[in-house]
Formats: sequence, C-alpha cells, structure tokens
Amino acid sequence: MKTKILSRLLAGCLLALAVWLVHVPTPAQAGEVPEKYRETVQKGLEFLAKNQAKDGHWEGDGGKHPVAITSLAGMALLMEGSNVQEGKYRAHISKAVDWLVARSEARRDGLIFSDHPSETDRYMYGHGLATEFLGWAYAKEIDAKRNEKLDQIILRAVKYILKARSSEGGWYRTAKIEGHDFSEILATAIQTQALCAAGKHGFFLRGAALEDGWDYLEKMLARLDEGAKPAQNRSKQAEAATALPCLIWNHKRWNEESCKKWYKYCQSEIPVGRAVKFGRDELTHYYYAQGLFIAHKRGKDFAAWTDYRTAMFDHLQARRTRTAAGRPPRPPREERSASARSTRPPCGARFSSSTKTAIPWRSTPHRNEGSHHEIQGRVCSAGRLPA
Repeated sequence: MKTKILSRLLAGCLLALAVWLVHVPTPAQAGEVPEKYRETVQKGLEFLAKNQAKDGHWEGDGGKHPVAITSLAGMALLMEGSNVQEGKYRAHISKAVDWLVARSEARRDGLIFSDHPSETDRYMYGHGLATEFLGWAYAKEIDAKRNEKLDQIILRAVKYILKARSSEGGWYRTAKIEGHDFSEILATAIQTQALCAAGKHGFFLRGAALEDGWDYLEKMLARLDEGAKPAQNRSKQAEAATALPCLIWNHKRWNEESCKKWYKYCQSEIPVGRAVKFGRDELTHYYYAQGLFIAHKRGKDFAAWTDYRTAMFDHLQARRTRTAAGRPPRPPREERSASARSTRPPCGARFSSSTKTAIPWRSTPHRNEGSHHEIQGRVCSAGRLPA
C-alpha cells in the first residue's frame, strides 16, 4: 500500500507545482494540465481521498510515517485547488490540518510528531513537511478561532525548525536541541522549503537560517562532485535532485555556475518516463519536478518542463491503464530483459506446455508441441520571529 500511495502522491504533486511560486494554488492553475491527463490525475487524487483515515491522517505500510505522508497527501489535494474553506477536497484537507495540529507537542517545543516508532529517529522529515502544508493551508483559513490556533501551531513549528539547525547550517532527521548536531541534504531541503512556505504567510523573516541552509546544500553538492562510484549513482541523483529546487528558488544562486551545472547533471542522469522505477524513484522526482517547474516558470528553460511532464504523465497514465485493466504495471526495460534472461531455458532445452519446466529437446518427439511462456516572522504579540 505504501508504494501505491507514493506513486499516487507523485501524480498528484506533479499536478500544480506552482505551490512553490505563488500562495495557495487555484483551480485555474490545475487547468494547466493538458486535457488528456486530467482524468488520470483526478483518479490519483480520488485514491488519496478514499484512503484517508477517519481521523484525518494517511500512513504507509504498518502505519509508518503518518506525519510525513499526511502532509504530502494534504499538499497534493491543495494543489488541485481545494482548500480548508472550499473545493472538492475541503473536508479532507480540513481533517488533515486538524490531525496535524493535534500532533503538535507542547512538551517538545512545538515538534509535530506522531509517536509512531517509524518517526522516532527521523521526526524532522515529518515536522518540516507538516509545517509547509500547514503554512499553505493557513492562507485560506477564515474561521477566527481555528485561524488563531493554527497561527500559534505554525509559529511554534517554525521556532522548532530554527532551534533544530545544526552547527553546519543544515538540518538532520533529528534535532540539534535534542542532542543531534548533524546535517544531511534531504532534511535540509525539507526545512528550507518549510521556512519558505511559512515566510510566504508571515511566520518567518528570511535571513541567516535560510542562507545558511542554502550554503550547506551548495557545500554538499560540491562534495558529491568529488566523485561517486557507479554503484552510488542513484544516491547521487537523488541528493542532487533534492537540493536543486531549493537553490533554483533563489534567483541569485540560480545564476551561479555550480547550480546550472547540477541542473544539467540531473537532466542527463535522472531516469524519466518508462525508465522510472516505482518504489525507488518517487522522492527523486518529487524534487526534480519542482526544479524543472521553477526554471520553466522563471523563463529559464521552457522546453525541459513540458518534455518532462509529457514523458512522466504518459508513463503514469499507461501504468494506471494497465492496473485498471487488471494487469501488473509494466517493469522498466532493463528489468524485463533481466527477467527474460533469468527464465530462459538452457541451451538444447524447451518448456513443457503442461509443467512449464525445461526438458531436453530429445525427450519430446515433436518440436512444435508445447510453448515457451514468458511494475511572515508571523506578526503576533511578541512581534516578528527572527531568522
């Protein structure tokens, strides 16, 4: 189920990546999706809505990562154009907001945490994604009582992100204030996006925290550039793609040669369309698609986004068509080739039509018998929150 949810999240999040550049997406933005893909995207969003728990959350296999999955699913529904006040998925979004608000822990300085064992040693992933989702949802909340509560929850969440920052300027899957002074690319990308979303709506003033985070991402990309063995390519692709939208979002950094170089690297190395492997590549494409979309919207690279969207949407649509027809998703070409090689009978043998086992040619009198059968700081009573 987790893999199925992640693949639907990929389809839903590709719907309108304008969440990065504007406030909350509108139905008009959803209209930018070409007509032939809209049914597939809608089916993906309907799948998410159908699989929301009664209390408002989503989860992976065995209940894993509920805060992170709920936040991603909520953002996918926001991108459709719905919000907490109106739209087809307003009830689902509102329930997701309430569930995350209830997970904000006063005893841990506002950390949004579910207590599920899967998040014990990686709670900053879910916390950052939840802060980002709540920041976008807040923009359309008009109920005064809910608005005031959400205001305080997001403000505390942003404060926690700032306290969690490592000495290197980045973030880790756990927090510095809880004794873990480490950094990594994924956690840093998630927290910088959360701060950007919070800043759009007044919970955070851009300053040292964001700049240090971006500096850390550039430093880590430089380390990646020192060379990775062929077996490490998937990891290198994922980390480069994760850092990319955070750096492109910053106009100044986009103009730096190092950023442009990694943009080209991702274009040349990241598998797209039928080469994508579900269960492995969703997170890479969640960030890579954002990078391409931001470059497209800023007039830096018009063709790259549209070509990418066509390849990915065609693949997602074909995958859904096969699943709807009761057939398993078609695996990547290299996997099909490997499978064919692994099932090929030994030289001089054939498959028996009754047992599907390899038997010597000489044991059968007729060679034609049988057959071979072959997936803002926020303005509050205390004033603005410093960076």
